[in-house]
Parts: sequence; C-alpha cells; structure tokens
Amino acid sequence: MSDDWKQLLASPEYLGRLYDGAPPSLDVCDLFYFHIDERGNSVTLGFVTKSFPVNPPEEWVGKGFNAFEFYLVFTGVDGLRVMRWGAAEAKEFDLTFRDGEFIEVILGAEGSGTTFRASSSRLARARAYLASDSP
Repeated sequence: MSDDWKQLLASPEYLGRLYDGAPPSLDVCDLFYFHIDERGNSVTLGFVTKSFPVNPPEEWVGKGFNAFEFYLVFTGVDGLRVMRWGAAEAKEFDLTFRDGEFIEVILGAEGSGTTFRASSSRLARARAYLASDSP
C-alpha cells in the first residue's frame, strides 16, 4: 500500500480534522461499497472502520457510536477496467498519485480486479453509528 492513502485522508477537506491528521490505515478499513456512475464519469468507494475519530463532531459525542463510514468519489475517471469484482477484490485496495496529474486506483490484485485513473477525488459523506460487536 502506498502512503498516498494517508496523505489524501489526512487532508483537512477529507478526514484530517476528525482524526487529528492521522487517519485510519487501510488495514483497519473495509471497502463495502463500489459504484460506477457512467453519467458522472465517476467511481464511488465506501469504507467502514472501527477506528473511531479522535475529534468527533459534537452531535456524535455521548451517543456510544463505535463505527465510522466514509465515501470517496473519484471523478474524471478513465481507463476503467473491471476484470472481476467480489469479496477477494474488496480486501485489496491501493491508491497512488501519479505526477500530480491523476490518481491511480487498484481494487484487488493488479491484473485480476478493477483499476482506473481519476483526475480528482473528494469526500462525499462521513457518518458515525453504533455497530454490533457480534459477527
């Protein structure tokens, strides 16, 4: 995994304020949502983590929340290639900035999952909630 994931999420416009500049690493985030929107030429990825923000908004405090999810929208997508999508591909994720021109995203093992390039990304949504501890 590249350090670009942490660099992106540590930005204040992403999760930087919630996590005091130290967002959760990929190994504690699960990819649970993958949506391709050909109308908007975008891909949206949703992640969930039990690594709760250290600076939660006031409305979350005292509610017993123990899980956090966030959605990243990648826009200006090109080179989208879907070879396979399933549980195995959802477990592997990599994001790399390429020469400041685009973001390269790989889901699954390179050559067997999904790959694309995006000209930009943004945090679309973030929310906390109470999740069950049972499997």
